[in-house]
Amino acid sequence: MDNYKVSIEGKTFYTGCIEDHVSTDYVMRQLPMPHFGDATPHLKGSGEGKVSPLYKSLAKFDPSCFGDESQTTGDCTSHGCRRACDITRAVEIDIKGEAEGYYKRGATEAIYGYRGHRGAGMDPARASEFVNKYGILAREKHGDVDLSKYNASIGIGWGGRGVPDAIKNIAADRSVQTVSLVETVEEARDALRNGYGLHIGSSQGFSSTRDGEGFAAPRESWLHDMAVTGCDFTPDRRHGFLIQNSWGEFNFGGHPWFGEIPVGSFMCDLETFARMMRSRGCWAMSNVVGFPAQNLPDWGTDFL
Repeated sequence: MDNYKVSIEGKTFYTGCIEDHVSTDYVMRQLPMPHFGDATPHLKGSGEGKVSPLYKSLAKFDPSCFGDESQTTGDCTSHGCRRACDITRAVEIDIKGEAEGYYKRGATEAIYGYRGHRGAGMDPARASEFVNKYGILAREKHGDVDLSKYNASIGIGWGGRGVPDAIKNIAADRSVQTVSLVETVEEARDALRNGYGLHIGSSQGFSSTRDGEGFAAPRESWLHDMAVTGCDFTPDRRHGFLIQNSWGEFNFGGHPWFGEIPVGSFMCDLETFARMMRSRGCWAMSNVVGFPAQNLPDWGTDFL
C-alpha cells in the first residue's frame, strides 16, 4: 500500500521522501567530503550576482525528459536524485562541447531499489549514497533487465531483496564520484553556478500555479524530493531557485526573465528554500573527485 500521495485540484500525485536523520548521519560518516561547504572554499561567493539556468543544458540533449516520466509510485527521491545526476552530466558534456551522443538519460529504478525496505518512500541520503557508491544506470536495456522505459515495479521489487550485483556492476560505468550535503542557500547557489545539480527532500509543498515571475507560493505539506536545476541571484531581481518536479504537467503560470522553464518546474523563494534545507536533504552531485570550479556554457549574451 502506497501512502505517499497528495491531491491537487482533483488529481492524485505521488510523493515519497523519508526524512531519516539516522540514515543521513550514517551516510555522511562514510563520505570523504560529507559537507559541501567544507569541501568547496574555492567556490565561495562564485554564484553571487549570477543566474545559473542549468536545465538549459539538459533540455539541449534531452528536451522531452521533464514531462515524460511522471511518477507512478512513491519513488520521488530516485527521480530527484537521477535528475540531479543528469543535470551535472549534461552541463559537463555541454562545457566540453562533446557530441550529444555522450549524454544518456539516467534510470531511476536501481536508485529506488536501494531504499532498504519493501515499502514506499526513500531517504535522500540513501539515494545519494547509491549513485556515489555504485553509479547510475543509463535508461536502456541491460541484459535481461529492460530499463529503456520507466518501470516503477522494478524498483519496487528490488526494495526488499536489494539491487542485483550484476546491475550494480553495470552502474559503475557511470560513477558519481562525489556527493555532499548542501546546508545553506549560498552553498546551493555556488554549487549550481559551477554546474553541479542538486536534489532536495523535505515536507514543503507548493501551489500548482506560478506568478508572473515563475514563482510558486509555499503551500500545504508534501513528503517529497525534487531536483534543483537552476537559480537566479542577479542584481535588482527577485532571487530564487528553480525546482523541477517529477509529476509532469501539474502546474502552470508565468516564467522568469531568463526564459521559459520546463513543464512541471517553478521558482522557489530563498526563505522557503532555506526552510526546506533544515531537513538535511539537499545533496550535490559531481562526476569527478571533489567539486572543481567550472565555467558554465554560454546560454546567451543576456546571462551574467
